[in-house]
Amino acid sequence: MSNIQKLRQVFVGDGSALAANDTAANAVGQLGIIGKDMTALNPAGGDTVSTQALIYLNNTLPDGDFKYSSEIKGGSVTNYNGKRYSPAREAVWAVGYQRGSVVDGTTIAPGGSIVAANSTVYTMAIDFKYDKQFYSERPETFRITFTSAAAATQSNIADQIVAAIDASGYGLGSKDGIRVIDGVKVGDGTGAFGLTGATNYGVEIRGLIVDQMNNTTYAETIVNFEVSADNATGFGATTVTELQTMDPGTGTYNQVYNAENLAHGAEGRLNTTKWPIPTQQFLASSTLTTSGNVAAAATTPTGNVTATAGDDDITVATATTGLRGGEVIDIDGTEYKISRIMTATQAVLTSVVSATYTGANLKVKYGYNIFNISTQDYTNVPGSGASATSTKSFMIASPSIDAAAADPFDRTLDAADTSAESIDIMDILNGWMATTPLAPAAVTLA
Repeated sequence: MSNIQKLRQVFVGDGSALAANDTAANAVGQLGIIGKDMTALNPAGGDTVSTQALIYLNNTLPDGDFKYSSEIKGGSVTNYNGKRYSPAREAVWAVGYQRGSVVDGTTIAPGGSIVAANSTVYTMAIDFKYDKQFYSERPETFRITFTSAAAATQSNIADQIVAAIDASGYGLGSKDGIRVIDGVKVGDGTGAFGLTGATNYGVEIRGLIVDQMNNTTYAETIVNFEVSADNATGFGATTVTELQTMDPGTGTYNQVYNAENLAHGAEGRLNTTKWPIPTQQFLASSTLTTSGNVAAAATTPTGNVTATAGDDDITVATATTGLRGGEVIDIDGTEYKISRIMTATQAVLTSVVSATYTGANLKVKYGYNIFNISTQDYTNVPGSGASATSTKSFMIASPSIDAAAADPFDRTLDAADTSAESIDIMDILNGWMATTPLAPAAVTLA
């Protein structure tokens, strides 16, 4: 006899150092790791299975209640791992000219063009790499077909591509108001989007990050796609370039919220579709944690760019080193999201409002480091000779940095760029886990 039901519990910390005394001292949102004797384990480490055969996780909820995990027995641990926060980044493709891209150390130089043929049929396809979630579960393909003008140019063909995307059910024409792709005309000239005095034109297409909208589903919409231009049509040898691959990230708000929401089912809430939906307490924060000023903004801003409405890129004072696609940044108190890194000194923003970057106030917002623990307990059933198996998993989401943390771009494990809470978690769990029969490798948040 075997019980295949897996218990999953999620604990979200507030980033503060773990308490070194009884759990009753925990502040709202503060995480605790306690032993069998119901006192906190030493944040500096040193506890072992010999001193604490089992441990518990706990949170103090907004209403003051305590939330406790099931017991985590040292002898039952089957997995222990952790990963540092990384932002969710958009898939970005270009048809024709593209302005360049830097992703994970790989540089794509600007270039490309659109083949312009008069009064000719052009056909391209955007293939989505995920299944529809409603009405049917199947991959979708968005086909764009149009006839070029009698006097076709790269510019007006780019306009036709953008218009087709905007008018579609995937763009501005979406009936439910949720756009999943966006297209913008670009050129190799100067000014906004490089359109002034441009010779070559193109369309950059990006998949949008769809924000978490309600608590009735546990799935996140990940927009991933591939673009192809039919070279048997007017597109011919038109350049098609993948500028950035989609990455769901690690420890994003959407992920942590969904995990916390799903785990509420293990705490007795089963109704998320019938009215009224029970109110639950969530600790996942959509505001993220804001760093101090970062190295990209460390120098005198002489000659640096002003980001204004109508343009979507910004030049940083020194270099984009350390910034990533999907990163949420704060420029002089205004929040932006980076679509992708374009060059060594430029980042493409998903939207721009009128604001000036002085070169002195560029901050980055960080989500959560994630720690996972899995256990498997066995219970003999008296008289039957059978056993019951109980598999459990526990997720800890800990803010990646402390508020106003020093420049965290080197992402090494030190107090300057890792939250006090995450460091305490690793000090406690790395040492304790090493003494379990599994003896998993220590988490380094690589």
